Amino acid sequence: MTGTFSWGNGLVDSRFGIEGDRIRVVALGPTGALAPDIPFVMARGPVELLIAGDRLPQGSRHIGLGTTEDLRYSSHTITEVDEGSRLVLVQHGPARGVTVTTTWTAFTGIPVIRAESTVTNDSDVPFTLEYISSFTYNGFFRFGNEDWAAAAELAIPHNTLIAEFQWTRHTLPSLGIIDVGFGETGPHSSKMRVSVGAIGTQPTTEYLPMGGLTDHTRGVSWLWEIEHNGSWQWELGDHTAGIYISASGPNDQEHHWHRVLRPGDSFDAVPFTITTVLGELTDAFAPLTDYRRRVRRPNSDDTELPVIFNDFMNSLLADPSEEKLLPVIAAAAKAGSEYFCVDAGWYSDEQGWWNTVGAWEESPARFPHGFVKIFDSIREAGMIPGLWVEPDVVGVESPIAEELPAEAFFWRNGARIDSQGRHQLDFRSAVVVERMDRIIDRLIADYGLGYLKFDYNINGGIGTDLGADSAGDGLLEHHRGFLRWIDGLFERHPGLVIENCSSGGARIDAASQRRFSIVSTSDQTDHYRYVPIAAGAPTALTPEQAAIWVYPQPEFGDEELRLSIVNGMLARPQLSGGMWKLSDDQLGVVATAMDVYKTYRSIIPTAEPIWPLGLPGWSDHWIAQGLQTPDAIYLAVWRRGGDVTATLPVPPGFSSAEVLFPLDMQTEMVWDGSSLSVTLPATNSARLIRLSGPAR
Repeated sequence: MTGTFSWGNGLVDSRFGIEGDRIRVVALGPTGALAPDIPFVMARGPVELLIAGDRLPQGSRHIGLGTTEDLRYSSHTITEVDEGSRLVLVQHGPARGVTVTTTWTAFTGIPVIRAESTVTNDSDVPFTLEYISSFTYNGFFRFGNEDWAAAAELAIPHNTLIAEFQWTRHTLPSLGIIDVGFGETGPHSSKMRVSVGAIGTQPTTEYLPMGGLTDHTRGVSWLWEIEHNGSWQWELGDHTAGIYISASGPNDQEHHWHRVLRPGDSFDAVPFTITTVLGELTDAFAPLTDYRRRVRRPNSDDTELPVIFNDFMNSLLADPSEEKLLPVIAAAAKAGSEYFCVDAGWYSDEQGWWNTVGAWEESPARFPHGFVKIFDSIREAGMIPGLWVEPDVVGVESPIAEELPAEAFFWRNGARIDSQGRHQLDFRSAVVVERMDRIIDRLIADYGLGYLKFDYNINGGIGTDLGADSAGDGLLEHHRGFLRWIDGLFERHPGLVIENCSSGGARIDAASQRRFSIVSTSDQTDHYRYVPIAAGAPTALTPEQAAIWVYPQPEFGDEELRLSIVNGMLARPQLSGGMWKLSDDQLGVVATAMDVYKTYRSIIPTAEPIWPLGLPGWSDHWIAQGLQTPDAIYLAVWRRGGDVTATLPVPPGFSSAEVLFPLDMQTEMVWDGSSLSVTLPATNSARLIRLSGPAR
């Protein structure tokens, strides 16, 4: 068979070439803006595969792998499903007796494709799988056009602890990817690749599992995301005179992952999502946001967006007690909180509890009249009670560490893992799952909890080799087991709200976000440095899931207080700080802001994120992030230095601009129908503005 076929949904299209018994992806982009098909010899299939013993590529790249070269086209089918259009492509490798089934789903109404692949051993002997990509495409740019290097821009999302969501942009030559003169049938360049990834149990401690690429000549952008809560990797480089991407979950080279597939066994690669649009990279976040909402667990929390108070950040700092909590609870209620979460430290008689956690029983020294008194007080104040738990770990000095069997923990090379004074629990173990089910069910029943904060503050490393083909495979199955456990909790407690946290933003991944309705964004303690984090959060999660700390202190000046509040007003404001120490006037400012928030929060779950000044930079003086609906734009604008005035281009169709908060600070605005000039006399200040329409 020789020829081509196209598949898509009217917004995103792909084209496949078939020559004999081989199939390749020859084009992928927005409908109506596909680049000319790349030559078949240059293109790659949708999956790269490596079985141990097969030919390795030159260098460390995951492209042109030996097992992939053996794959032969078997069939493809296109069907319409509830989500949209579905393409199922089957390839077979006769040398190994391996079958690869790749499923691409194009979602109705949005230019988004989700890719999933399964590899099956159809032979009579076992083999060891070392790599399977979730998605591979070679053809973003083609060498030979002298303008390609200037047109291509790669976006890499750094996610450093307390500096999350920081996207940097690079030309490919600045990263060492250049056209050295090799042709379509020649070898690759000596640079090899740019590799981005994560190793271990905290998937977003260095980068988000995302990336983006823009072709400025054609005005096309691609944005992608790996949907996994553990180790992952994507790489971009040049191959046969073109620019490729290959993305995966864990693999043998980077993550010590391999899996033995015995005859009849199958393995599912982690899912991958890509969107492509006509426009800049910022334009691609709207359809990705829509997709994230569609695949997420339905829940009322992401519709109602209640205001939460948590007693940790710049507040009690993991040292709660009955005496300390009661005035905080009263202040939180006056500020407009609807949930109150007691954070860490409630289980230990002393502050030095790090190495002893695991029993999850309250300290009588901290709560002499019983822990239930605190939760009764929260309910009496009109709020729903919540509690912090770290379910993944047991302290090395906890008695629980000796009571549980070996299978409950991560092991490597015959030793139980100690990570920063904690042992990592293994959610492949039925013992762990049953024990944590009992603990969580007991806490909910005993205290009437409606909210739990699941934190996670260690990294268990490459994984566990106890009962696994490899440490990386033990880690992968642990992560899949953890998500099954979370699913089970929501099945038993459908109205429960669980916040996903990991040292702030170290577990901001798509697999987790499909379960949890609210996600911690950072442990940044400085409200000025929190600004680019708050503005960047919608790149990684939906605005209604983004928990942003709002932690006012009595020493804050007037503008400073209001800036600290604006940080959270286009997401999920998570109140904290020295709320009970504020003056009546200061507490009134917080309460007023929450009253304003409650007037428009119903639009947040359907609004699209925009960035009139571009994605925020860590040191930017002016930052702007908005949420757009058909009728309005809600816009947060921050000034942290620089000129007193900034001009913000905004979409057409709006006729007026008004400040929603604060109303008692000086603000000058000039609206000309296509841009908004904002003047803020104070160096560190912020405003929440609403643009309304339509223009007449």
